[in-house]
Amino acid sequence: MSHTIVEELDLLTAAEAEGLADGSRSFLPVHLGTRDVPIGALLDLVHKEDALLPPRSGHLGNWEDIALGRSGPMDFNTAICGQGHGYPLIYGFTRTETDPAGTGGDGVYLPGSLVDQGRRTELPLFTWDGRRFARRDRDRPLFCPLVQTEEDGTLTPLVDVHLRRMRAITGYRFALEATALVDRGDAVAAMLTELLERASRRDNPRRAFADLVSHAVRLDGDVARCELRPEGAGYRLDGHRYASARELAEAALLPFRALTDPARFFERIGELPPVLPVVSHLLTGVLTGMFATHYPDGPAAPGVAPFTTHLHWGARSMAGCPPRRGGYFTSRAAVRGMRSISDALVGRFADAAPLCVVLLPAPVFMLCPAGTDTGDTERMAALFRAVTAARPGEEYDAALAWLRTHQGGLSDYLRGRFREGSGVPYGGVRRDPAVPVEPDGFRDLTFRQASAIVAAFEEVSTCG
Repeated sequence: MSHTIVEELDLLTAAEAEGLADGSRSFLPVHLGTRDVPIGALLDLVHKEDALLPPRSGHLGNWEDIALGRSGPMDFNTAICGQGHGYPLIYGFTRTETDPAGTGGDGVYLPGSLVDQGRRTELPLFTWDGRRFARRDRDRPLFCPLVQTEEDGTLTPLVDVHLRRMRAITGYRFALEATALVDRGDAVAAMLTELLERASRRDNPRRAFADLVSHAVRLDGDVARCELRPEGAGYRLDGHRYASARELAEAALLPFRALTDPARFFERIGELPPVLPVVSHLLTGVLTGMFATHYPDGPAAPGVAPFTTHLHWGARSMAGCPPRRGGYFTSRAAVRGMRSISDALVGRFADAAPLCVVLLPAPVFMLCPAGTDTGDTERMAALFRAVTAARPGEEYDAALAWLRTHQGGLSDYLRGRFREGSGVPYGGVRRDPAVPVEPDGFRDLTFRQASAIVAAFEEVSTCG
C-alpha cells in the first residue's frame, strides 16, 4: 500500500504519522520538491506497488503532440504518463482561450482549438443565450463544460470532441476527475451540504465559502469569482437564490455532470438555474484524494487504513519549483482551506479518512531532453554533476552558475520549455515525434535538487 512508500522514504515524523492515524490531524501535505528523496527511489516504489498509479492532473484539450513528445514544456506529461509513472486525470473546469491565445482562458492546452503537428485550428464556439445555442466570438474565455462546437454542421459538446481525440491515443489511459465525484454524487452532495452549513455559522463566512465555491458560471459560459452569502435558510449566489444548502450542493454537481454526460446536460439546459456554483480547487483536491484516485482500478488489497496517502503529480502552478516558487498547493492559504475542509469531514463520513497528500513535482521531467536532441542529453548530465557536487543548500546557485555559462549549448527547444506562459506549441513548426530521455544522473537527483535546477532554468529564461 502507499503507506509503505511514506515509511520507506521517511516522509513523515512519528508525531505526524500518529496524528493522522488517530484522527487528531485530518490533513497533511508533503511536497517532495523540498525533500531529499531520489527521483529513482520514488519511481521504483511506485512501480513496485500493485495497482498504484499516481494521477497527473492535466487539462482538457490538445494531447496529441504531448503523446508524441513534441509539445515543449508539456513534455513532462509524456515522460510521466507515457512511461507509466502516472496517468492523466483530466481537470475540465478550464476556459477556452481568447485570440490571440494566452491573453485569457487556457493558453496552455488550448481547449477552444485543435492542434495537430504544431498547427492550431480554431473551433467554432457556441453557448446558451436563454433560447438557443448562439455562436460566440473570442472576446472572452468560456467555461469549457458549457461550450458546444460544430462537427459536420451538427452541434457537439466541446468536451466530447477533445475526449474522443484523447482516448484514441495509444498507451494513455485518460480519466475525468469529474467522474470520481459524480460516481459518489450522493456522498459529495452530503459532504458539501455539511461544509456549507458549517461555513454559514461562522462569524465571517466569506472566506470559508470561497474555499468551497470559488466561482459561479452562467449558462452562457461566463465564469468568474463569485459572491456567496447565506440568506435566511438559503443562499444567494451572484443574484440567484438557492433555497437550502442541499439545493446549492446538488447544483454544484451539475458542472461535473456536464463533463461526464454532456449530451444529457445540454438537453435540459433550459431547465437549469441561471447561475451555477463551481467548486474550488481546494475542495476537489481533498475529495479526489480521499476517494483514492491514485488507485484508478481500486487498491490491490482493499481494506480500511487509518489514513489515506494520496500521491499526485502536480504541474507548474500546483507544485511550482522550490526554492523559486512553491506552487499554490502548499501555500499557507491553500493548506489552511484544505485542512478546514478535512476537519469538517473526517469522522463524519465513511469516505473521509485523514488525508496525507504527497505532491510529486511533475516539472522535474522538463529536465529530460527530447531523444531527437542528442546533444542536450550529454550537456544536461554535466549540469546534474555540477549540482550534485554542490554543498547542501547551494544547488540552486550552482545550477544558475552553470546555466549562465553553458546554456547557449542547449537547444532552443529545451530552453523554451521554461519560458513563462509557454504551452503546447502551435506556431506551425513541425517536429519529429520523440521520447523524453533521462540523462545520466537524473534518477540519482533528489526531488529537491531537480526542483532547484528547474527554478534556475526559469530564472535564466525570465532574465533572457
